[in-house]
Amino acid sequence: MAGKKVLAAGKFDILHLGHVAYLEQARELAGEDGELVVVIARDETILHERGAPPVFPQEQRRRLVESLRVVSRAVIGYPTRDHSQIVEKERPDIIALGYDQEVNVEQLQNQIQQRGLDVKIVRLEKRDADGLCSSTRIRKRIIEYYKANGTSR
Repeated sequence: MAGKKVLAAGKFDILHLGHVAYLEQARELAGEDGELVVVIARDETILHERGAPPVFPQEQRRRLVESLRVVSRAVIGYPTRDHSQIVEKERPDIIALGYDQEVNVEQLQNQIQQRGLDVKIVRLEKRDADGLCSSTRIRKRIIEYYKANGTSR
């Protein structure tokens, strides 16, 4: 059976084992001979959604993600809220959504179908990844550490 092209996306601001688990699961959908393309959120997208800029700039995040063994290629997302544009360019067989990604699946499916594309959208399950698996929790832990130790380094 020929491999599939899978598209995954995220902020990947502070790379952690939860991200790795998500990308490994997306890679499983692609198969051994398949391709996993990862879309990295733009800095301005993170600023808009989070109300704060990312810790790492988009090109650094892209390079980090692309360096992972399971990732075939990583690209920076488009400066638009219409995610179907990058889907049209990449033409994946499957879009892999993380268990906690806030995406209107029905709206995305409609946008994709309007572009004449036949793409399966798969919501991945949460997998135990051991350790800190949330960028937000990692940031909070760092802040708590420095508050408790009275240092601003």
